[in-house]
Amino acid sequence: MNKCLGLICSVLAVALPPTSSAVAQLANAPVYANPTISGVRIAGDYAFGVNEESGKNSTFAARGQIGVSKVILGAGIGVVDLAQTNEATYMVSLAVRPVGGGGRLVAVAVQAGIGFTEASVTGFADALKTVDIPVSVALGLHVPLIAAQVQPWVAPRYTFRRQSLGNDSDNRNHFGVSAGIDARLLMGLGAQVAVDFQSIPELTGGATFDDAKLQPFLASIGLHFGI
Repeated sequence: MNKCLGLICSVLAVALPPTSSAVAQLANAPVYANPTISGVRIAGDYAFGVNEESGKNSTFAARGQIGVSKVILGAGIGVVDLAQTNEATYMVSLAVRPVGGGGRLVAVAVQAGIGFTEASVTGFADALKTVDIPVSVALGLHVPLIAAQVQPWVAPRYTFRRQSLGNDSDNRNHFGVSAGIDARLLMGLGAQVAVDFQSIPELTGGATFDDAKLQPFLASIGLHFGI
């Protein structure tokens, strides 16, 4: 691995806050890890940064998920607004669910995914590339009510992150947690909300500055259709 040094390291530090939430679901969006999903679900979300350390950027995203027996497959694409540019972001995920599914009350799953985002950097021909691999342990509930099915969930995780600009690269592995509530209404229509918190460590490679307390907080709201 090339060490992040000098000007490149400074560029990564300046460019990171707008893309610091590039987690494996989609850039600037909470990591979605509901372990109770069964069947086919298509969802759209509006996600946004809440605090200053998130960059307060916004993302419009579309996701598709299939939950069959003990496995949940997911894929998504989005467009993140980075103030000066709009960038595409992509993700895929796989969850293995040893407990729950099929409408059972409690579900537990281990989910891993990979996300990829490129962000243009002013003054550089190369884009800042971010690859995230989050591994989550998700706990969820499936609560049937009279007019809806409610699914609250929470998923702590560890994310393996690699960023590169040209020939220089940097790793920022870190802990995070996401949580949300899905509500499925009549005829398969539903809504979902989610939040996400990360604690990102300082740059590697002997950087002279310290941003060890970079802690972006994200939120999202959206609609889904499931069968």
